[in-house]
Amino acid sequence: MYRRIILLLILLLLSGCLKSEMDNSKLSKLTKRNDIYYMALLNTKKAQIIASFETKALLIATYLNPIFRDKNRCSICFDTSNGEYFLVGLFINGARESKFNKSGYSIALNGVAPEDLKEVDRDDPLLKEMPMVNNWSSYYIAKFPKQRGDILKLIFKSDIFGEDILEFKKSLKESK
Repeated sequence: MYRRIILLLILLLLSGCLKSEMDNSKLSKLTKRNDIYYMALLNTKKAQIIASFETKALLIATYLNPIFRDKNRCSICFDTSNGEYFLVGLFINGARESKFNKSGYSIALNGVAPEDLKEVDRDDPLLKEMPMVNNWSSYYIAKFPKQRGDILKLIFKSDIFGEDILEFKKSLKESK
């Protein structure tokens, strides 16, 4: 009788150890850092246009140049060598469509309008890698001319309600 109890305890102990090892391997997969997402999170900021204590428009901008600087690290590739690139999510409160050209909202980088503002398809793999992506915003890739200096000021402006300014550093280093 005692042998069975001891054997049962040993089996339970061993099965617990094996289960713990399996859980650790699953945990390591969950905690493995996704470099694109991590760098994107470091380079993402939010701007709001507020009037009468109400958010009229929300802009979430991710500076793409530092994220795709190292081509070896990327699972998706995005060439940022010929300009300053931002992924921009726009939500306009009460609007049927969140569009820059229709609603009196605009963006500029250090006072310069974008050279190209292209809407991103919902199924684009880039959106799957970026933080703070939601279903109710419209997403754009904004291309600006190369800028001098280390500080980039992305100006989100409404013709009616004012503006909000986001500051990005061109030389943001990954902190470990």
